[in-house]
Amino acid sequence: MKKSGVYILFLLLFGWQWAQAANDIHFTASAPEEVAVGQQFQIVFQINGDGKGFSAPDFKGLTVLSGPNTSTSSSLQFVNGRMSQSYNVTFSYIVMAEKTGTFYVEPAAINVKGQQYRSNKLQIDVIKGTPRNSNAGSNAYQGGESETNSASQQTIGSKDVFVKATVNNTHPYLGQQIVITYKLYTRLPVSNLMIDKISSFKGFWSQDLLGDNSNIQQSTTTIDGHQYVVATIRKMALIPQQNGKLTIDPMTLKCVVQLRVQKKRSGDPFDDFFNDPFFNQNVKNVNKTLKANAINIDVKPLPEAGKPACFAGAVGDFKFETGIDKPDLTTNDALTYTINITGRGNIELIDTPKVNFPPDFETYDAKITTNPIKTDIGISGSKKFEYLAIPRNPGNFTIPPVSFCYFNPVDGKYHTITSPSYNIHVKKGQGGNTAVYTGNAQEDIRFLGKDIRHIESGPYHFVKANTYLFGSVLFFVLLLIPLLLLIVAFMLRKRIENRRANVSVLKNRKAQKVARTRLMKAQKVKKTGNDKAFYDEIALALWGYIADKFDLKQSDLSMDSVRERLQQQNVAEETINGFISTLNNIEYARFAPGNTKDKMENIYSEAMSAIMQAEKSLK
Repeated sequence: MKKSGVYILFLLLFGWQWAQAANDIHFTASAPEEVAVGQQFQIVFQINGDGKGFSAPDFKGLTVLSGPNTSTSSSLQFVNGRMSQSYNVTFSYIVMAEKTGTFYVEPAAINVKGQQYRSNKLQIDVIKGTPRNSNAGSNAYQGGESETNSASQQTIGSKDVFVKATVNNTHPYLGQQIVITYKLYTRLPVSNLMIDKISSFKGFWSQDLLGDNSNIQQSTTTIDGHQYVVATIRKMALIPQQNGKLTIDPMTLKCVVQLRVQKKRSGDPFDDFFNDPFFNQNVKNVNKTLKANAINIDVKPLPEAGKPACFAGAVGDFKFETGIDKPDLTTNDALTYTINITGRGNIELIDTPKVNFPPDFETYDAKITTNPIKTDIGISGSKKFEYLAIPRNPGNFTIPPVSFCYFNPVDGKYHTITSPSYNIHVKKGQGGNTAVYTGNAQEDIRFLGKDIRHIESGPYHFVKANTYLFGSVLFFVLLLIPLLLLIVAFMLRKRIENRRANVSVLKNRKAQKVARTRLMKAQKVKKTGNDKAFYDEIALALWGYIADKFDLKQSDLSMDSVRERLQQQNVAEETINGFISTLNNIEYARFAPGNTKDKMENIYSEAMSAIMQAEKSLK
């Protein structure tokens, strides 16, 4: 009983002190007073209360790299028999100044229990060189650092997240196919991967081997005792078009890196109790720019020794086949001569082989069909040439052999493949009229039927003399037609706009239903264990809900546009942060290693809750 009385007295005293502290609200803004041009630093807004509806100022003259990054903390102190409790919310931005001058950051605004508070105004001087307070001030941000509270920082090192480019051959022959691969190595969760700059591959013919990156290849590896998640983000087939030394410029990649850092513990026993490390962790999203290494390629010229006369630049390993559709035909009947080249190499750059048809054959340009096959080791496939020839006279004819020459870089030799010759027997065609074909390709050939057009004979159509269009009824009718067309176009436009408006309203009403359908589909996919398909459906549900609710295009969707739209509808900041956090978690889940089943279940629950909370706020 005595112990229970102590607990009750403790709780009463705690409640009274908390109520007293609630009446003393402070909302402050802080930043370094002086920074250098190009230096990244933090602007922090902090309030000692449960603030809602944070409204950031306009950072005129400053470039915002990240933010707002929100963190919360609470502490309980018992000193000299007096108890005090504080609750702090921090909104931080990572910014950079690109030119010198004096910049002002206007006050931010926030609501606490229905009352609005405004922070202080900041003045920041941007200079060239090293600022006087470069070693002071907790808000300086240096190339990848992420600050938790003002006394705790963590750095993203060059070995935590990086991009590496490799090629399978740095000394190819002219025209020899090589493959360059860009891989992302990370020990931290990353999201929002975006290629900012890719080399123009000057001096190379290039072809993307991954397409739209819909299925990013992932694996794990160990480097210097650390485990990395490895993702192949780009793979290109390159064919050098000139000799000598060529340089592949570095690729630049932008992403968001998630840092999870633990707050500093005060050492107070009550503070340690209410700030358990399991719950007391901050998450920081840091924009990171990664730059791959440049690669030097030394292209060797093709050897002149042994180069055959028929060589036209084909480099690789190929097969060569020819054929005709029929050896016996009649005059004016069409013959198809086919050449098929298959193999691996610069298949798409192979020139059209020359076929010497007899002079009595009328010939047309070849129809070319290319079927490339993209693999991890490069491009292979086939290229088909179909020649159309029409004999005009009867007799026996011979189509001479066709030679195809290529250079194989594997053995460093030229190879020549020669087709057989084909004997053609042409008989005289039946019918009194001579058939005439016209056109310059197989599909363009037409049969006219007659080679003489007779002179047209009566009846004749006469026009009355001194009859003019100007001033006639037809003249005024023709003047009215553009005006009528303009009116019709205006009416059609209004009708289309009304239809679009109706479609927007319908999409808005059905946004939740469509999102629930996608979530149900994701639930079914989850049971199969296909995590990629599951995350795709979850992402479609969340992004599609916002697009339908606010009638946005897919190209206009981003984290910032989602936050802006929800804030315009006065949605609670907690609901907005939950929605944005769920979108980020979906991206992190694709890279972060861990228990896939538990991760999918958590993501599904978060997505369902985010849509329900957003729908409740938007009604």
